[in-house]
Amino acid sequence: MDRSKQWMRYTRFGLVLALAFAGGAALAWLGANGRLSYTEPRGNPSATGADIATVAAAARAAPRDFVFTDGDGRALRLADFKGKVVLVNLWATWCPPCVAEMPALDALQGKLGQGKLGEPGFQVVAVSLDRGGAPLVKRWFERNRIAKLGVYTAAAGQFEGAVLPTSILLDAQGRVAWQGAGIRDWEGEAVQGVIRAVMAE
Repeated sequence: MDRSKQWMRYTRFGLVLALAFAGGAALAWLGANGRLSYTEPRGNPSATGADIATVAAAARAAPRDFVFTDGDGRALRLADFKGKVVLVNLWATWCPPCVAEMPALDALQGKLGQGKLGEPGFQVVAVSLDRGGAPLVKRWFERNRIAKLGVYTAAAGQFEGAVLPTSILLDAQGRVAWQGAGIRDWEGEAVQGVIRAVMAE
């Protein structure tokens, strides 16, 4: 086979591969309904916060318990934060919507983290489900200038079927005041007003 025919064969093969890849990517995007990732639910109420409505105090229940670790490797449970209003955020560095809201969560911790006199403290507990654990999260925080959030990680197997990001707002008694999936405008007045109201209970 001369070189020109061999070159044409390689060219055709390359074109077939390129078309197959492009077609697969298009089908995946259409199948995901244009979402940023398969972790992002359809109809994501992102960036408004208008859908956040807390459960009446008398109807609140304890959250599903799980084990996670802090940046020093200490095992923790949600009960360890009782006495504070806590915003738990399940996320991962490979999840685009999770990554998109992390700076706002960092700012939220900086703004509300101290609380006011007579109010319980507030803490964002962003729990990463990355397989790389704390070292990966610490590097990611450093690269992205996340300075106010603590490093928390958990085994993803505890959350099979969970949509990321998922956020859970716990009152000072450790009960679920609100829970939802998808990104939110954590720096917006609507969301912060809900959190402040729970802190003031």
